[in-house]
Amino acid sequence: MNSKHNNVLGRVLRANTRGFTFGTRVPKTGVPIFGSLVKARIAHRSTTVFGIIYNIEIKDNGMAKMLSVSDDVRPEEVAWLQDQVVPVEATVMCVGYQEQSPIGSLRHALPSQPPITLDLVHDCDEQEVSQFTTVPTYLRLMLEHPDAPADELIAASTRLTVELLQPANSREAFVIATGRELARLLARDGARLEGLLQRICM
Repeated sequence: MNSKHNNVLGRVLRANTRGFTFGTRVPKTGVPIFGSLVKARIAHRSTTVFGIIYNIEIKDNGMAKMLSVSDDVRPEEVAWLQDQVVPVEATVMCVGYQEQSPIGSLRHALPSQPPITLDLVHDCDEQEVSQFTTVPTYLRLMLEHPDAPADELIAASTRLTVELLQPANSREAFVIATGRELARLLARDGARLEGLLQRICM
């Protein structure tokens, strides 16, 4: 898989084997997207770690606090504050990795170590998303994550991937493969499977 650096989203604040949280300050139009695929690098075998954003927290600041309790807030004050960069924390679950030394295949599994504090976090381009989702075995990690809203996350991630894939027959093949993998993983929970498939098709 291509390990080139794309847009920098932020830097790692804290991490563990299952995932990491990164911080950034962005305009309100650039807030990270729930369900999107991102990547970071770790030193061990020059590994690229892939993860999916499952929680986004907009942090407050002194001015926002003051205006939120004020009885006399002018529209231009709100507009000015919203036009400023927004402090954001995004939490990511690790869903795969690829070692570059020696060059290894992509694995849908937890990496051997997490990224380190202040490591850069990048977004993934269309080619990387397409390659990562070719075989949807990463869905098991999403379903088993103890903290993430797994069903909503899978639906959001699937819809984002469909938007990126070209041509149209690639989208159809991806949706079918995703449905089959979910049916296998949730064979004993038909109600949950039905609800999840409905969310994906919304």
